[in-house]
Amino acid sequence: MGRSIPSFRMLIDIERSEWIDFKKELCKEDKQRFDRLFSVPKLYCHALSNLSNPITIEPIILSLIFNNFKIFNKIVHGSMTTSVEVENDSIKEGGFQICQSIKESEIEIQIGFNKIIQDWNKFIDCLNEDDEFIFMKMIGDCYNSYHKSINQSFKANSDSCYSRHFAFIMALILYQQKQIDSVKSIQRLFN
Repeated sequence: MGRSIPSFRMLIDIERSEWIDFKKELCKEDKQRFDRLFSVPKLYCHALSNLSNPITIEPIILSLIFNNFKIFNKIVHGSMTTSVEVENDSIKEGGFQICQSIKESEIEIQIGFNKIIQDWNKFIDCLNEDDEFIFMKMIGDCYNSYHKSINQSFKANSDSCYSRHFAFIMALILYQQKQIDSVKSIQRLFN
């Protein structure tokens, strides 16, 4: 029984090495944050080693990330409902359709974003209107920041277990860690 824990620690290191293509597109600070993210699971090796199918954890991870995003934005920006009321009409009018730009890279970015929206559509359908807007904002902000890493990871590993889901979940986690680090650095200035 004790052998499963050390072997799971090795799997964490192997998993981290599998994300090299994703990590290549990150800036120096994000690469450091990315490395710190993989140190956290080592604290919970015993519980993680009992997971029989890690793919079923995707919706759980996504809901946790989304909840953290809501809490973080409420703390930093106050209630998001005021911005939701103002911006919600423009979101519904404009929608998230493929842009009419001539630039191929912009079209590719929008297509990738639309695919992510389609992937998480069942999750989005379960949200109320305000939460749906906040979720779309989270996805949009994250995708705008990390679309190169997400797409590179997916292209490099299209025949393996990696998918847009895993690349996007990793980008969401990294995006939240970046927000947390930003707040911590501001707090240090005032202390």
